Formats: sequence, C-alpha cells, structure tokens
Amino acid sequence: MTDLYAAQRAMRNMRNAAIQRGVIAILDVGTSKIACLVLRFDGERFAGSEGVGSMAGQSSFRVIGAATTRSRGVRFGEIDAMSETERAIRTAVQAAQKMAQTRVDHVIACFSGGAPRSYGLDGQVEVDGHTVSEQDVARVLAACEQPDYGAHREVLHAQPVNFALDHRSGLGDPRGQIGQTLACDMHMLTVDSATIQNLLYCIKRCDLEVAGPCLGGLCVGASRHWSRTNRSLGLPVSISAAGPRTSRSL
Repeated sequence: MTDLYAAQRAMRNMRNAAIQRGVIAILDVGTSKIACLVLRFDGERFAGSEGVGSMAGQSSFRVIGAATTRSRGVRFGEIDAMSETERAIRTAVQAAQKMAQTRVDHVIACFSGGAPRSYGLDGQVEVDGHTVSEQDVARVLAACEQPDYGAHREVLHAQPVNFALDHRSGLGDPRGQIGQTLACDMHMLTVDSATIQNLLYCIKRCDLEVAGPCLGGLCVGASRHWSRTNRSLGLPVSISAAGPRTSRSL
C-alpha cells in the first residue's frame, strides 16, 4: 500500500496548497454538460481545522462563480474528441472566472466514466491500551491489504469509512481514545487508466493544474447519505451535472 498512499498524499498536498492560496475550481465533465464552480476559502478557519477524511477541514468556503455549457466531445462520461472537450472546458471555466472576477489555476476534476470498481478493505493493529495516536491511524490504514485490481487501472479513491476500537464500531475519528485493538474499514475505487489520463491531459491543455480527480457519482451519493458527524470530518465538494440540472453538494 506504500505506493498507493504516496500518490494519495502527493495529490492531497497539491490540493491543500491550492486551497491555501484561497481559490480553487470544481470542474464536472459530463456527457450532457460541463459545469464549473469557483470557490473561495476562509484561510483562518481552514488552517485551524482538523479531522479524518478525504477533505478534512476544507469545508469553509463560498461559491463566488458558477457556469455551465453544453458538453462537447464527451461520450458515456469519457472524452471522445479531445479538441471539442477542451473548448467546452475553456468556455465553462472562463465564464465562471468572469463571474468570480478572479483567475483560477487549479481545479478538482469530476467525471463519471472509466468503468469504476469498488473494493472493501479492512485491517487491524494492536495499540495495547495506549491512547490512539496519528501514527496508530497510519498503521491501521497501512495494514489494509491492497487487492489485485488488474492492469491498466488506477486507484482514484482510498478512504477510511469506519474505525473500530475493541467492541466499539462506527467511530469517525478514533484519535485520543484508549483501547487494545484498532480496526479500520476502507473503501477503494479504481478506474480505467486511459480515461483518467485523457481527462488530466485535456485539462492541462486548458492551462489548468489538476488538484485532484474525483468520481462525481460517489461524491453525490456520499453527500446525500452521510450523517452530519461525517460531514464535519470533511467531504469533497461535488457537482451533479446530470441532465438539465446542476446541484452542488458539500
């Protein structure tokens, strides 16, 4: 799991650096249309927040720009014509930037193709009656055995969905608690490598840097079903651009 966590950590550091600069965009590349939101983050609240989750502590923001345009060059959630998709992305981003009156350099890219596959992983470690620390959380995550998900596929998400300490399950953040055995359930999502590489290349052609890729359907589903407690630990912003309607979820 070392390479997996290294890649996830590098992407998260890039996203954190973009958010620390104060402005980031969420770009949803769909078959029906392409939508873009420009977010402005509150630096003070962001710096002092903590949590365990995909975007822990990154929920303090305002939407300052939004735009949509008809999708072109996208078929079944995957890029079919690179130049057409590039023009559509540029149109949506430029319109959102104009509303926000600021330039955006980094985007979180949402998409729906790539034949996603989900895996449930689990692992456990002994803490021997000590207080659970950050290092213990890292150890139990590393103890989750990575399955053989096949060639030409990439891991898009690898996130803890549940912690258990001895007989107590359903813990969102076990740090600071005392127990003997710490266990973790993790959700891992893989997608087709070519799909995501084409998307990243297309966005790069639009003079934008990708601060993180995201499967739109996963974010929308999680945002509608997760509890208030889980949301406080951090949840990605998502745009549902299916059909004629665009909805934003935190």
